[in-house]
Amino acid sequence: MMKDEAPFLLEWYAHHLAVGFTKILVYTNDCSDGTDDMLIRLEELGLGYHRRNDIPEGVKPQPSAMKYAQAEPKVAEADWILMFDADEFLCINYGDGTLDPMLDAAGDANGIVITWRIFGSGNVVDWSRDPVTEQYLYAAPPTWNKGWGVKTLFKFDPDKWKIGIHRPSIKNKHLETGFPDTVKWLNGSGQPMEDYFKFRGWRSIRRTVGYQWAQMNHYAVKSVDSYAIRKFRGNVNNKKDKYNADYWSLQDRNEVYDDKILRYTERRKQIMDELLTDPVLSRLHYAAIEKVEARLEEYRATDAYAELKQSLLEASEVPITQIVAKPPKARDPEEIAKLMSQVEKNVADRPAEERRSVPEAAFADVAEGGDGFVPGDIDVS
Repeated sequence: MMKDEAPFLLEWYAHHLAVGFTKILVYTNDCSDGTDDMLIRLEELGLGYHRRNDIPEGVKPQPSAMKYAQAEPKVAEADWILMFDADEFLCINYGDGTLDPMLDAAGDANGIVITWRIFGSGNVVDWSRDPVTEQYLYAAPPTWNKGWGVKTLFKFDPDKWKIGIHRPSIKNKHLETGFPDTVKWLNGSGQPMEDYFKFRGWRSIRRTVGYQWAQMNHYAVKSVDSYAIRKFRGNVNNKKDKYNADYWSLQDRNEVYDDKILRYTERRKQIMDELLTDPVLSRLHYAAIEKVEARLEEYRATDAYAELKQSLLEASEVPITQIVAKPPKARDPEEIAKLMSQVEKNVADRPAEERRSVPEAAFADVAEGGDGFVPGDIDVS
């Protein structure tokens, strides 16, 4: 789902073509910067699909788009699908960095749960036309559990699965059948996921987190100027005051250097350069950049910009151990039990040694509800 992402669109598109996706479908709503026109042109060039996200009154943009995607023939035809956003870039650490070798290694698995890596501003303040994936190379430690949201790459059957933001859910009519037993999902290191995740959850825990195969680089803030641009645009679920200093301090994590995504630089640049040979795409791309730069220049002259900049710079100084965030939310076993189907209860009643996996070494001592760090003698870079 996208709204006013034109300055960043072609990099995001070229990157994921370099990763190995063969079909890219984007839903847009209320675009004012040419994002939809660029996607229409990409579809005309045979490089993907664009759909209007016509949002019913009272419905948020994300659920609306997911409902359309659930019934979209192009989604049903896909071998594997992954739903993610314009500020998320998939980085495959397995093999040559492309999808096919990783999927081959997955064998008979039908899903891979990919955990976020939260990338901060890297202390970049000013707007730049340089690629997102080259500008921002500092991230939260992989052992920081507040950054363990996931996205799920999986084999989709519209009759059995309902698409979700972070992972799909099994449709109720299949819960009490043998279908859950056929679900075989791996984590981001290619290890089996625990059975509970077939039914609920949207985050990794210390026993399931892993990055050896893949990670989802999440560039939620970028530079101060880019953050200002996001405030112009709003957010995908119309959350009031989402782009404030508290959100910045949560997402502006720069504790470790991570340049794994640079493995795609050459191929992504080749693809993007080729896309820009199309005169229509080129015109739309540069017009969008010039428009946002002009608007940003006006905004920089205001007191509101000065106040925003100062508040963000101060928020950047908040130590990671003092970050306050809703996730991870304490789980209430009684509330979960009320929602469980009988098949989930059967799974939960099995002995712990049968339903729990052993954490990878780097995550073995991470407390699920604590500050999210392993002891200092373990290298998390």
